[in-house]
Amino acid sequence: MTESAAPQLSTRRFVVQAVLKTDVGKVRAENQDFGTLTTSQEEAHSQAGGRLLIVADGMGGHRGGATASRLAADTVKSEYLGSGTGDPAIALTEALALANSRIFAESQTNPELRGMGTTTSALVVRGTQAWFAHVGDSRIYLVRGENIQQLTDDHSLVATMVREGLLTTKEAETHPRRNVLQRSVGVGEEVEADVRGPFEVHENDTFILCSDGLHGLVKLEEMMRIARLPLEQAANEFVKLALERGAPDNVTVIVARVVRADSAYEETLTDAAEREMFDETVKEASSLRATQ
Repeated sequence: MTESAAPQLSTRRFVVQAVLKTDVGKVRAENQDFGTLTTSQEEAHSQAGGRLLIVADGMGGHRGGATASRLAADTVKSEYLGSGTGDPAIALTEALALANSRIFAESQTNPELRGMGTTTSALVVRGTQAWFAHVGDSRIYLVRGENIQQLTDDHSLVATMVREGLLTTKEAETHPRRNVLQRSVGVGEEVEADVRGPFEVHENDTFILCSDGLHGLVKLEEMMRIARLPLEQAANEFVKLALERGAPDNVTVIVARVVRADSAYEETLTDAAEREMFDETVKEASSLRATQ
């Protein structure tokens, strides 16, 4: 199992803490999933801003899937951070489009990678608002209080059949063509991404970004229960549960939580520059209150 934890200052009021974990599973020989998230240093120079979290699940042969998922995540991250717009929705849209073009071009020039593609689910939390961009059947969930909501729509054959009333949700869980995607990044010259936001985020909101190697094995009520745990424990529990149930596919999850900056100082301010900014913010607020 590989993992990454990168607590991060996102705004003066809120921080987004996140843990990423991925595992090859019990059947596959190679991990074709890929996840990434931005660091405080990267975000400090981003025009669009906010905390960016990405999960991608590749497909297309031994090399193709791993190449596609990494290329998608790396491209979306670099292009978002380098975007000249302050609008996260525009930055995400442009980043997904470029990722699609790069993967498609690579597949056309390298016969070993022909036909490769990937799902891509990217979430940005900036201040009290969030945006996401999504292609495929990886998912983004929001856990708020006693409720869990799937924010993304699967771009799969069975999901479409469920939406059209041709299948029940229960039937879709075991349908033989449940893994057939109708939309993926890099398979064609262009792709339509679902881009939504802004929507409000609240303190203690928990987001789960995951590949189908997780959500195909874990039920919603289990997700909601596990999401209440401390982040590191939650991420470990998600992967552990998938492995206990056979993990026929790669398993990747990012668990992220929105907390107040002043309640997580030591855990979220990770370098001198962040500490200086936090201290300056506190001084400004104190001075403002003193003059009122």
